Parts: sequence; structure tokens; C-alpha cells
Amino acid sequence: MISLLSWIITLVALVVTIIMAISALKLYKELKKNIEEKSKFEHYREENQNLLKEIDSLRAENEHLKIEKAKYEKDIESLDDKLSWLEKAKEELEKNFKALASDVALKNTESFLNQANDKLKGLIDNQKTELEKLLDPLKNNLDTLQNNIREIESKREKAYGGLEKRLEELSRVHNELQTGITKLTSSLKSTTARGRWGEFQLKRIVELAGMTAHIDFEEQEVTEAGRPDMIIKLPNGGVIPVDAKAPLNAYLEAMECQSDEEKKKKLNEHIKNLRKTITNLGSKAYWEQFQQSPDFVIMFVPLEAAVSAAFEMDPTLLEDAVKRKVLITTPITLLALLKSVAYGWQQFQLTENAKKIAEEGKELYKRLSKFLNDVDTVGKRLKSLVQAYNTAVGSLETRLLPRARKFKEYSEIEGEEPDIQPLEVDPRPINAPELSEEE
Repeated sequence: MISLLSWIITLVALVVTIIMAISALKLYKELKKNIEEKSKFEHYREENQNLLKEIDSLRAENEHLKIEKAKYEKDIESLDDKLSWLEKAKEELEKNFKALASDVALKNTESFLNQANDKLKGLIDNQKTELEKLLDPLKNNLDTLQNNIREIESKREKAYGGLEKRLEELSRVHNELQTGITKLTSSLKSTTARGRWGEFQLKRIVELAGMTAHIDFEEQEVTEAGRPDMIIKLPNGGVIPVDAKAPLNAYLEAMECQSDEEKKKKLNEHIKNLRKTITNLGSKAYWEQFQQSPDFVIMFVPLEAAVSAAFEMDPTLLEDAVKRKVLITTPITLLALLKSVAYGWQQFQLTENAKKIAEEGKELYKRLSKFLNDVDTVGKRLKSLVQAYNTAVGSLETRLLPRARKFKEYSEIEGEEPDIQPLEVDPRPINAPELSEEE
């Protein structure tokens, strides 16, 4: 830019020199004319004073003028050649200057715009790369959120949509259990068989409740006080010990009695056996062996009718069992209890998923704030670029173009200047509280 300005100044000086030479030539012609008129005037005056003397003087002067004339004619021929060359040079310079004046302004504008476009393109490419790096984790987070939401909705649909089916299945299982218990009454005379049957019924009910072994429950957990048949795991990390008991000898004998008196006697013996089992189970205090365990143990009796008959004969049996921190359950009541625990697990999982969603949302909000700051930075840089462009246009209009216009006036150059206007559009600011928080 500086070399171009120096070249323009040199060109202007050359044109001014040409103009001064032409003016000097015109002045020389006028001076020559004045000299000739003065010579004639002196000639006439001296002729009146002294004609003879003037003739001699004129002769001498004539000789001198001849010499001068020859010299001047030679100079004039040289000046004519120079004038012709200067006029041709002037025409060529005017032609070149017209093109140059237009090209200079155009090239300056095009050069600036090209540089601005290159700089803006590089800035946009860099910002685009940064935005892509920022948006990729956001996209992954959104995908994770959508997957979690779909998983939650799927679990809810399964939980509520399958409720009716589970109730029907529960009713069917209850009927099957009652039928099976009646059929197995004759085969449950053996204590070992009753124990295995009770454990089998316990595991079956746990599985019907939707629980999974080693995840929601453990079998045959050994403690200092003994070995409960099963440990039910709670969502908060606690456990509920469950022991399957089947003191059913007296009850089965009562069902075979023909007289009411004998039947009543056997039922009282059955109640006595249940109380003995309750006392023994309560003394083990399983809840003291596990952290975060409720202060009771579940006593599972696999025969619904045996428990109902005992409660009917002795209504205080349930209250006494609760005092000893023993909760008597049957297949139906245990299934209801385990369903509640399973529902608690579902709610726990939903809560954990909700926490994950909240964490993902927090991270998304944080990344969004960072993204807004990056966009705001792009806007500020665009504004700075526009301001630099306007400054360059102002410098062109106030410093370069006025001098070029004077040069155009002196040289009578034709042509129009390109209309370069400053940019009036500013980037739209981002008015978001997230932007101020990040900053």
C-alpha cells in the first residue's frame, strides 16, 4: 500500500512538471513577441534621433539578432520536439491514470474485502470446529437422556400395564396353591418333607413377586444366630430375614378327626406348636445380625388354612407374635409384602434414573452456557471485523480519495469512483441469563 502511494505521488509530480513546462513555453513565446515589439519601438525612436547611427547600430544588432534567432530557432525546434513528446506522454499518463484511479480504489476495496472474507472464513471455520466439538457431547447427552426417558416410560408401561395380568396370575396361583396344599396334606406327615415344601413355596412366591436371586434376595444366609431360609434385600441397603416354618402335624391330624372335641384338642395343640416356633424364632434376633434391618423377622407358614384356623381359635396369637418381633405370613400375605418391596425397588430405580437425568440436565445446561459464550465471542469478533472495515473505508474517504480527486481535477481524468459504503449491520446480541452466569 505504501509503495503504491509513493508511485502515485511520483506520477503526480511528473504531471505537474509537464504542466509547468508547457506554461514556460507559452511564457517564452509571449516574451519573444514582446522583445520583437520592443526592438521595433527602439528602432523607430533611434531612427528619429540619429538615423545614420541607428542604421549602424541596427546592422550590428541585426547581426546579433541573426545569431540569436538561429539559436532560438534551434531551441524552438528542440522545445517543439519535447512539447510533442510531453503531449503524447500527457495523453498516455491521463489514460493510465484513469485506469489506475479506478483500479486502485477497486483493488483496495477488493483486497480489503478478500482479506476480511479470508479472516472471517477462518474465524467461522475455527468456531465451527469448536461448536462441533461442543455439540457432539451435547448430542450424546441428549441421546442418553432420550434413552433414559424411553427406559423409564417402558418400565412404567410394564409396571402399570401388567398389573391386571399379575392380579389374574395371583388369583390363579392362589387357587393352584390351595389345590396343591389339599393334595399334599397326606404327603406332609414327614417333618423333612414339610421343611423342603415350605422352602420351595417360599422361593416360588419370591419369584412370583418379580424378584431375582442374588439381586433382590439371597437363600440360606448364615448368621451368628443361625441360618434364615432367605434374606430379602431392600432398596435402602437393608434386609428382611425370612424363615419358612411348617409346624403342621397337629393341624393335619385335626383335619382327620371325626369329632369336634378331638378336632378342637388338636387345633389347640397346633396353636401351642405355633407359639413355640414363634418364641424360638424371636429369640434368634436376626435383625441384630444385619445393618439397616427392620426389627422383625418374617415367619412364613406355607399353609393358609393352618394359620387361619389358629387365628380363629386364638385371636391373640398375632399380637403376641408381633410383640416378639415375629411377623406371621402366609403365601398371600407374603406375596403382598414382597410385591410392595418389588414396587419399592422399581421406585428406587426410577429415582436413580431421575437423578441421572437431573445430572445430565445439569451438564447439558452447563454446556449450553458454554456454547452461548462461544456464540457471543463469535458475535463480538464479527463486530470488531465490521468496525475495522468501517475504519478502513473512513480512511479511504478522508485521506486517499481527496488527494486522488485533486489529481483528477489537474489532469482532467474521466471516470467515476466506486461507491464504497460502510457496513451498518451489527451482530444481534445474545440476551440470556446463562451468558452472564458463565462469564
